[in-house]
Amino acid sequence: MNAFHDPELDDVLQDDELRHVAALLKSASTPEPPLDEAFRTGLRRQLMNEAWSMTEGRGAWWRRAFAPPGLAWAGAAAGVLLIASLVVWQGLQPSGGLDTVVIHGNVDGNRSVALQQPILVSFNQPMDHASTEHAVQITPATTVTFSWASNTLAVQPASGNLAPNTQYQVTIGPEARTASGKKVAAPQTITFVTQPPAPAAPAPTPRATPSNALGEKQLAVLAGATALKGQWSADSSTLYVIDGTGALKVVPANGAGVTVIAADGVTSLAISPAGDRLAYIRSDKIEVLTFASGQTQELAPNPAPSLVGWAKDKLLWAAADGIDTHAADESTQQLGQLPTVGAVAGWAPTGHLLMYSNADDLIVADARGTTQATLPPGDASWSSQDAILLGGNTNLYQVRPDATNLTKLASGTYHTPLWAPNGTSFAFLRGGALWLGTAPALPPQPTALDEAATVVKSFMDARVSGASDLANTFLDDNGKKAYAGGALTLIVNGDPKLSRSYVLTQEVVGTDPDTVRFVVRLVLTRGRIDVSDQEENLTLVRDATTRQFVIDQATAGAHHELGKGAEVVSVDIQPDTVEVTFDSDLDPGTVNDGVMIVDSKGKQIDATVSYANRTVTLSGLNLKEGSQYRIVVLTKVRDILGQNIATQYGLDMLGPSTKKHGNNRNATTPSPSPSALPAA
Repeated sequence: MNAFHDPELDDVLQDDELRHVAALLKSASTPEPPLDEAFRTGLRRQLMNEAWSMTEGRGAWWRRAFAPPGLAWAGAAAGVLLIASLVVWQGLQPSGGLDTVVIHGNVDGNRSVALQQPILVSFNQPMDHASTEHAVQITPATTVTFSWASNTLAVQPASGNLAPNTQYQVTIGPEARTASGKKVAAPQTITFVTQPPAPAAPAPTPRATPSNALGEKQLAVLAGATALKGQWSADSSTLYVIDGTGALKVVPANGAGVTVIAADGVTSLAISPAGDRLAYIRSDKIEVLTFASGQTQELAPNPAPSLVGWAKDKLLWAAADGIDTHAADESTQQLGQLPTVGAVAGWAPTGHLLMYSNADDLIVADARGTTQATLPPGDASWSSQDAILLGGNTNLYQVRPDATNLTKLASGTYHTPLWAPNGTSFAFLRGGALWLGTAPALPPQPTALDEAATVVKSFMDARVSGASDLANTFLDDNGKKAYAGGALTLIVNGDPKLSRSYVLTQEVVGTDPDTVRFVVRLVLTRGRIDVSDQEENLTLVRDATTRQFVIDQATAGAHHELGKGAEVVSVDIQPDTVEVTFDSDLDPGTVNDGVMIVDSKGKQIDATVSYANRTVTLSGLNLKEGSQYRIVVLTKVRDILGQNIATQYGLDMLGPSTKKHGNNRNATTPSPSPSALPAA
């Protein structure tokens, strides 16, 4: 009745009250599915006949004798209302009616379901709870709990979360019954795919709030020093500094008494990363003091050193000919050339980068002298947290080594600031005296792993969408050869089709240049169902010119038919811990001897194995950076339904490297800019 205008009905309904009732009925909306057309036509015919009979008999003697006209029209209106109510009641019945059980899932067809989201199954009528819960089948094998809200069943994994990167199928079997005892006619299935695991958020470093902006306090007078030359102890409790007369002094950060190591002639010093040795230049020679024994070793490089430092456990120094170190035979070995202009301003704590100053800027370069970033001028210090302080006569700034996050901290005199190893305290020179302050933390920056992951995602998205030209832009020449050689296919066409991809594991395997390795899963789908997956091993390298990551190496990995037992869906690799996450709940008794790590010779690595929430954790490891290892899952591993994995699984990996800061670029100095170095 509400789908079209009916002029015949308007002719019949001349009374204002009936017109009002008809207008209300015409404005009613019937929900899907629409009424059967034959039923609609029959209902209209019945309504028309009833209305005509009411109006045509209006002049009969018995109607005039026994009922007033108003009562006759009220009866006609009641008839119209009764018939229309039947129409509305039929339209408002749940889809399928009570004779058919209709099931709807809140996540059905969704391919990016949150891991914490419950699976809600809605029914069109009340259900028998016990038989319905018993009829629930979920794959992969998962232990679940149930709860009801009216006609909606909530299915929640007992572990709290769904497995990442996984296609789930939740089926309501035919043994489910309605509250009235009627069985479900046929199984009905809800299918969806979950998101990748969320990356761990870095824990904030707690810091005490200083009484003034930077918590500044004076520690000692340095006998006319115009620049601070010094270094902190490894525990950030003590400063080793050179005063204005060239004396090497020890100054406790708590303000206790000062002691002297060398009375004069010292020009540069550096403490080893382990904190066990102090190297300093005195009278053109390098002296290395071992704290434990109190013994000093003397070196006499030629040409004479001007700046001393450490790279891991190796002693380095800058001289007129470049950056030098000791070779295995104790001879001098040159590592790289110094810039033809400028002066060395400092080393990165890791020793892999250095800073030097020219007329206008500070330059961050690698050990070969290749520029990595350009910073504003100022007295610079590099922290263990990968932050650089820029001091001067008027302002103090903080910036990342890649020239990002340039921030003004304070106004005033902050000559030659010097970070403590804890990355929060710093020393500086003001008015010939040694001062101490505390700097706020910079915002987190993208790691090399984060940047490379962005490239991998864009590359895989292009492949899923069939955009071969776009996908090729993420490959260097080596990468293009890998996909042109026949072992790998850049664009996967046909049936089954490439529907999605996800990262199985990722790790930094090198820092010079930045090198990151990914294992990516390509998921092949037929219809709505994932049927198989193919692994690819991708190695990304940071381009020296653009500073962007490109895919340099690609090889084919394992191929799996899905639905044949538990499958590994995520691997997290740390030097001391490896976590292997499965899509299914496992039988814990099959885990200890079923999941292991072996070295390049196939020897099992000692580890403590634990299992919780679909994740097997191997802890107590000591994985060596760059060494070859393999994660092995044996066929004895089975899920809670008793199904063993179909074939033994292996995943090659390398001992991980420490994550490193992101891309490098030039920084723009905010106004006002830091002052240039004052004259000595």
